[in-house]
Amino acid sequence: MLSFPRSVCLLLATLLCSYLPAGEAEGKPDMPQNLIVTPQGPSIMIMKWSRPSSAEVDHYFVYVEGEDLKDTTIAEYYIWEGLEGCTTYTFGVKTVSSSGSESDPTVADGRTDVSYPPEPQDLHVVNYTYDTVTLAWRKPATQCDIEKYRVTCQEEGSQPAETVVNETTVEVSQLTPETLYTFSVYASTSEGEGPAASISQTTTTARPPEGKPDMPQNLEVMPEGPSMMLMMWSKPSSIEVDCYYFVYVEGEDLNATTFDEYYIWEGLEDCTNYTFGVKTVSSGESDPAVADGETNVGYPPEPQDLHVMNYTYDTVTLAWRKPATQCDIEKYRVICQEEGSQPAETIVNETTVEVSQLTPETLYTFSVYASTSEGEGPAASISQTTTTADPPEPQDLHVMNYTYDTVTLAWRKPATQCDIEKYRVTCQEEGSQPAETVVNETTVEVSQLTPETLYTFSVYASTSEGEGPAASISQTTTTAPGPPQNLVAEGINSSAINVSWSEPNLPPSYYLLTDYHNNIDVRIFGLQFMIVELEPCMTLDITVSSYYEDIEKKFPATTRGKTTVGVPPEPQNCSVDVADNYITVNWEKPKTSCKIETYIVNWTIKKLWGSGEEESNGIETRGLSHTENNPPPYHRYTFEIAASVEGIVGDAISCSGTTLETNAGPPVLVSLVSEEQGEVRVTWEPPAEENGNITHYGIYLNDADDYVKEVSEEVRTTTVTLEACVSVDISVAARNGAVKNDGWGERSEAKNVTPAGDALPEQMDCLQHGPDLLACWLPYSTDCPVSQYNLQWEGHVLWSPGATDSNSTTLGWSRDEICYNIPSIPYTKYTVSLNVGINAGKPITCSSTTPMAAPGPPTLEKLQVENFTISVTWKEPLEKNGIISNYRVEWTDWNGRVDSQVTDKNTFSYQIMENSCGGEVDVTVSAKTTDFDEFGERSPPESVLLVNSISSLTCETTEPGEVALNWELQELNCPVNLYNVTWSFTSLWSEDKGSDSKSLIGNVSSDTLEHLKPYSEVSVAIYVDNSTQPANCTTTTQEEVSDPPTNLRQTANNSHSATVAWDSPESVRGKLSSWHLNWTTENGNLVGEQDVSATIKTFQIEGLSSSWTYVVSVMAVNGAGRGKPSNTNVKTAYVPKETPLGLILGLSIGGGVLLILLAIGGFVVYWKKHQTKPPRPAPFMPNVIDSDNDKLYKRQHQSSANQRFQGEGETIDSGTNRELYPDDNMETEPPNETCNDDDTVNEQFTVPENINNILEEAVDRRLSQQVSSNLDHKAVFNRRPSQLVNIRMNSFEEYNKHSSHPNIAAASEHDRRPSHHESRSRSNMREFGRRPSQQVDLGKPNLMEYGRRPSQQIDVGGHNLNEFGRRPSQQIDEHRPRTMEHGRRFSQQIEPGKQRLGEYGRRPPQQGELGRPNLREYGRRPSQQVDLGRPNLREYGRRPSQQVDLGRPNLREYGRRPSQQIDLGRPNLREYERRSSQQIELKRPRQEEFARRPSQQVGISGRSLPSRAPQQPIPPRLDYGDYTRRPSQQTDIGLPSDRAFMRRPSQQFVMNFEGIKE
Repeated sequence: MLSFPRSVCLLLATLLCSYLPAGEAEGKPDMPQNLIVTPQGPSIMIMKWSRPSSAEVDHYFVYVEGEDLKDTTIAEYYIWEGLEGCTTYTFGVKTVSSSGSESDPTVADGRTDVSYPPEPQDLHVVNYTYDTVTLAWRKPATQCDIEKYRVTCQEEGSQPAETVVNETTVEVSQLTPETLYTFSVYASTSEGEGPAASISQTTTTARPPEGKPDMPQNLEVMPEGPSMMLMMWSKPSSIEVDCYYFVYVEGEDLNATTFDEYYIWEGLEDCTNYTFGVKTVSSGESDPAVADGETNVGYPPEPQDLHVMNYTYDTVTLAWRKPATQCDIEKYRVICQEEGSQPAETIVNETTVEVSQLTPETLYTFSVYASTSEGEGPAASISQTTTTADPPEPQDLHVMNYTYDTVTLAWRKPATQCDIEKYRVTCQEEGSQPAETVVNETTVEVSQLTPETLYTFSVYASTSEGEGPAASISQTTTTAPGPPQNLVAEGINSSAINVSWSEPNLPPSYYLLTDYHNNIDVRIFGLQFMIVELEPCMTLDITVSSYYEDIEKKFPATTRGKTTVGVPPEPQNCSVDVADNYITVNWEKPKTSCKIETYIVNWTIKKLWGSGEEESNGIETRGLSHTENNPPPYHRYTFEIAASVEGIVGDAISCSGTTLETNAGPPVLVSLVSEEQGEVRVTWEPPAEENGNITHYGIYLNDADDYVKEVSEEVRTTTVTLEACVSVDISVAARNGAVKNDGWGERSEAKNVTPAGDALPEQMDCLQHGPDLLACWLPYSTDCPVSQYNLQWEGHVLWSPGATDSNSTTLGWSRDEICYNIPSIPYTKYTVSLNVGINAGKPITCSSTTPMAAPGPPTLEKLQVENFTISVTWKEPLEKNGIISNYRVEWTDWNGRVDSQVTDKNTFSYQIMENSCGGEVDVTVSAKTTDFDEFGERSPPESVLLVNSISSLTCETTEPGEVALNWELQELNCPVNLYNVTWSFTSLWSEDKGSDSKSLIGNVSSDTLEHLKPYSEVSVAIYVDNSTQPANCTTTTQEEVSDPPTNLRQTANNSHSATVAWDSPESVRGKLSSWHLNWTTENGNLVGEQDVSATIKTFQIEGLSSSWTYVVSVMAVNGAGRGKPSNTNVKTAYVPKETPLGLILGLSIGGGVLLILLAIGGFVVYWKKHQTKPPRPAPFMPNVIDSDNDKLYKRQHQSSANQRFQGEGETIDSGTNRELYPDDNMETEPPNETCNDDDTVNEQFTVPENINNILEEAVDRRLSQQVSSNLDHKAVFNRRPSQLVNIRMNSFEEYNKHSSHPNIAAASEHDRRPSHHESRSRSNMREFGRRPSQQVDLGKPNLMEYGRRPSQQIDVGGHNLNEFGRRPSQQIDEHRPRTMEHGRRFSQQIEPGKQRLGEYGRRPPQQGELGRPNLREYGRRPSQQVDLGRPNLREYGRRPSQQVDLGRPNLREYGRRPSQQIDLGRPNLREYERRSSQQIELKRPRQEEFARRPSQQVGISGRSLPSRAPQQPIPPRLDYGDYTRRPSQQTDIGLPSDRAFMRRPSQQFVMNFEGIKE
C-alpha cells in the first residue's frame, strides 16, 4: 500500500465554477544538486551541495542514514562531528520549501579518515613461567585497520624493552625469575599510535632446564550438550612421575589445569566448532595435542529486531532478524492475540509474515518463536493497532478570515489514526454549480469570490480506502472597496510638496502614501499630507492608497508634484592634478535638479620652503575644471569652487595640491679642518635655492660619483675619516624629493685638505730563522711617523689537533726595516698580523710553517709474558713534533745482551721472542718523524720477569672430603720457586660456602686438599711464581650418609592403617633421592617396607592389625645410600567384632513390615480417591500472641496439626486444641462441630495418645520451621512459622515432640498474619507465608518451589496452573502440551511439561536439570556450576580458584588464589584458604565445615566418587555437592541423603521421593 507524507500536498485542483478558477498544484521542490561529502579528520565530515535553480528554498534537512543524526540548515553546506573513524556513512539532504514541502533526498557516501586507535581490549596473561610471559589481547574498539602493536616490558627501576608484532598475542622471553614486570601494548594505525593497555605479572621461581615431556596421546573431543565438550586423552608412556596437564581452547580466553586425563568445557556457544588443546606439564611443557569438536544444537534465543514493516485497517506485516545463534532455525511460530480473546498462530520459514483478517482500530500483540532441531526458544513480542477503513468528517470547521472576494477556512484532522491523503473542498453559491479544490493541509483560502454574496463550503477527508462524510459551513463576503478621489500634489517651496484628496465610496481603514523619494509608506488617517525635506526643482511620483484591514488589501491612486528653485548645493568631488609644468583643479556638478549657470573659482598659493610667502587669485567659468601653467616648484595651491543659479551663489567646495620639487642649489659657506689620525671635519650652510624639502647632505671626495658620507637634513657639520698623509678635494651637495638625479642637487665648490695620522705598511714578510720565525716590514712613509706597531701571531700545531700557540707584542716606529724573532713550536703553522696606532684598523698579515723536530718519548702501555714471549704495547708520544714515520723497540736481557726492532708508524705493539727463562728483561720505545733523521727520546725502561706456567691441571675426588690435584709444567727445564693454591666451595645441599688458600715451595706437581664439605662444588686456581694467569679446575666432593629425619610422629590412625609424618634431617650431606620406611612389630619382626618420593614427608601404612603397636623407621636416601634411621611407635585403633545375626533379623523383620505398610497405604489411597464428602469448617481457634519464646505460642504450633483434612474421601476432626490451654479455668473451649452431610454419616476423630511413637525429631533453629511430609525421616528448616507446609500424602507432622494424629493428610496453620492461612478451596494444599513467592503446592509427587521473588512461584498441583509473580514474564502455564515462560529475560523460562525439566532462572547459569540421573546446577555465576551426574565432576567458574574436582582420590585445584585450593580425594585432607568460609572436607567419616557464611556449608555422605571417569561407564550418582556463592541457590532434590542450607526458608521444598531431606 502506498502512502504520501503530509508535507507533500496539492494546493489547488481543477475548479468547477467561475468563482474558483483552476488552481495550480504545488509538487515536491527540486532536490539539492552536486552533493559532495569530504572527510576533515577521523570524526568530521563536510557536506556541500548546490542550490536547486527552480526551487523556492526555505531551508535544508540533512541526515545520516542508519544513525540518529539529523538537523536543519539554511546554508549550502553542513559539518558533521563526533563520527567514528574509518567508517562509511550515507549522508542525505532534502530541500524544504516555505510551505514545509520536502524534496526527494540527494544522498552520497563518505568515509571518515583514519584516527588514532584506542587502547587494546582485554589484555591478559595467557601463560607465564620463570623466564617467559605470554600475553594476548583483542583489537581496539575501532573500525580502522591496525598496522602493528608495540609491546613494552619494563622491570621496576630499569629501562623498558620493546618489540613490534602484527598479531594479538606475543611471548616475551629471557626474563628474570621471581621478578615483577609491567607490560604495555600500544596499537598503531596509519595516523599514529594510541594509548596503552597495561598489565603486571611476576615470573615464577627458576627451575633447571630439562627436556620437553611427551605430549598427551589419543586425544578425543565429544559434545556433551549444546554448550559442553568433553576432552579425553591418554597419559604419555614416558612420564614416570606425577604430572599435570594444561588445557585450552584456541582463539578463546579459556584455559585451565588438571591432574586427570579428561576435562569438561562448559558455557560454549551452540553449533560452534572449536579447536581444543592439551599439554603435558612436568619439568616443562610438552608440545600440544589438538583436536576439533562442534557443540550440539541448543534452544535458540528470541528473534532479533522484531518490528512492524507496514499495517492497515485489517493487516499487519512483521519482520525480524535471525536469533543470535550459530544453529540453523527450522521454523518460526507466530502468534497473534487480541486482548481478551484466544490467540491464533501460524508457522513460517522466512523472517517476515503478513497477518491478515484483522479488526480495524484494534490493539494486537504479536509473538514470534524460533525453533531448532532441539526445540523452541523464547518469544519476541510487539504490539500494533490497526487503522480505520474510512475516515469520519473533519473536525472544528470554521472561517479564519473573509473579505469581499476571499474566504479562508480551517479545520482539524478527523478522529482517526489513519493517515489522511487529501481533503476535497467545495464552494457553492445558491443556485449555481459547486466548485472544488484538493489540498493536503487543514487550511485553504478560496479566492475570486463575488462581494456581498452568501457561499456554502464543504470539506471531505480521504484515506487510501476512500472518502468520508463532509463538514460544512456558510459565509457572506463583504462590500467592494475603492481608491482615493481627486488626488492633487503642489510644490509650496524649494523643499516641500502638499498632497490632498477626497474620500472613496467605501471609507477605508486608513490611507497609505508611498514616498518613492524616501522609499517609505506613510499611514494617514486624514485627507492631506505634506512631503518635506526635498531638494529644489525635484519632481516626485506620488501614490495614495485606500487600505482595508478586514481584507488586508489596498487600492491606489497616483499623481506627480515638483518643488521650486533654491540655493544650489556645493559642487561634488573636487580634485587637483599636478605635473611638471602645470596644475589642474577638477569638480563635478552639484546634486540638484536645478540648472547651473556658472562656477566661481578662487585659489591661494603658499611657498613651502624658505620664508613661506602667500598670494591669491580667482576666475568665473562654465566648465568643470581650471589649469595653471608653469607653477613655481614646491608650492601649495588651495582652490574654492561655488555654483551659481539665477544669480544665487551656493556653498563652495575646497581642495588643494602641491607642485613638484626640483633639484636644490649648492650648499654655501663650506669649511674643512684636518684632525688627528686621518680625520677631517667638514662644515656648511643650506643652499639659497632649496626648491623642495631638504632630507640629506652628502660629502664627496675628488670627482667621485658616490658620496663617502651621508648625513640627515638637520646636521650642518660632520667628521670624515680618510687615509692618513694623502691629499684629497672635498665638496658638499643637498638632496630633496626631486625625481632627477635621485634628488641630489648641485655640489659646492671643491676644497683641498691633507689628513694627518698612522699609516699601515704596505707589506710584511714571515721568514724561517732556525727553529724560530722572523717577521719583517718597511714603514709606509719616512715622513709620516706612526704612534706604535701592534704585532700578533697565532700558531696551529699540526701534529696535535686543537693545540695552538698564540702571543702578541708592541714595537716603536723607525725609518728603517723592522724585524722581530718569534719563538716557535716545531711543525706548527703560524699566522702573523700587524697594525698601527692605539685604535688599530684592519691589519696586514703573513704566514709560515715551522720545520719538524725529534719527537718525545712514546708511552709504554703494557708488557705481558706468555711462553717466553714478551708482548710490548705502547702509545704515540705526547710531543710528536711532526709526522711520526717509525717506532724502535729496544730490550736488554738479564745477561746484558741488547737488541732492537724498528716498526712503521701504524704499529703500536711488538712481540719479543726469548728461548729461556729465569731473569728480568728491560724494554724501551722511541719514535722518529719524517723530516728528522734521528730517533727521539726513549721511554722510561720497564722490566718483566720470565717464569714457567702450568699446561694441564686435573681435580679428582678420591676420598670423602678430599680433592687430589695433579699438574704439568709448560717448560720442564725452567725451575719454579713458588706455587700459590686457592680454592672455594659451594654446598649443593645447603647454603654453606667458603674459600681458602695455601703455598707450595719447590718443584712439585701434585697436592691434596683435605677437610672439605661433602657434596660441594670445589673450584681450584694455581698461580706459578709471580704470574697473574692461573690454571683452573672444578670438581664435586663425594656424598656422605645423611643424618636421621627429625620430628617423626604419628598423625592419624584407624583400625587397619596409621599415618606418620616427619621433617628433613639437619644434614643431608648429599642429594636427597627418596625416603625409606620400614615397620616392625615391637619384638623386631619386619612387617613391611616402602621407598617413597623425596618430595613426600607423610605416609599412610595400610594392612595393619587393629589395636596393635608397631615400630616405624624412616631413613633419608642419597648418593651415599641410606642414612641414619629415626624411629617412633604407632598404634592402630580398636574395632570390636560384631555378629551378623542381628543384621539378618533386622533386615527380615524390616522387610515384612515394609510390605504390610505398602499394602495398607495402597488401600487407603484407593479409598480416599472414591470419597466425595464435602469439606467441613475449621475448628474454633482462640487468638494467641505470636512469639517464638512464648510457651503458649509453642503449644499452638504443636496443635496446628489438629485441623481437618479436606480430601476427596473423608473429613477428620483433629480435636479441640485442648493441649494449648493447660489451665482448666481458661474459657477457650471451641464449639463442638460435626460434619453434616446428606450422603455419609458424620464422623469425628480425636488425636491418639501414641502420636509421639510414630514421629521423628525435627532439628531446627526455630520451632516454626516444621514441615509435614510423607517421608520416613525428614528435617525441615524454616525461618518463620507461617511457612509450615502440610502435604497431601499419607504422612505425619512432628510438632516439637507433641502428639498429633497419624493419619492427617493435610493441615492448616493459623498465624499472626492472615496471609498465612491455608486455602481450603481446592484439594491441593498450599502454604501461605510472608511473601507470596514462598507459597508451595505439595500435592504432586514432583514438587519444586522457586521463590526469592514472587515471580518465581510454581504451582504444579493442578491441571491448569498459572503462576503470578512480580514479573509477568515469569508466569508458567502447564495446561498446554508444551509450556514456555515468556519473560523479559529468556533465561527465566521454565518448561516443566517435558520429562527433562529445566529451570531457567534469572540468569542462564541458574538452570538446573532435576528430572534425570545426571543432575547439574547452573548457578548465577558460572563458577558455581556443579555437575554431579558423572564420575568426573568439575566446576567452572569465573575464578579458577573455585573449581572443585570430586572424581579422583587425589585431587588438586589450581586457582588464582592459592588459599582456595581444595584437596578432596585423600584420607588426610587439609585445606589452606584465605577465607575460612571456603573450607570443604568431603571424605572424612565425620564431616565438619567451617564457613564464615552458613549458606556455604556443604555436607556430602555416602560412597566415594570414582577416580577415572573416561575409561569406565558412568555410574548412577549417589553423592552430591552443591557449591554456590549464595545459599539460596543450593538445591538437592534427587539424592537419598543430603542437605541444602538456604538463606531464605521459602526456598525449602519436599518431594515424595523416599529418603529425601531438605
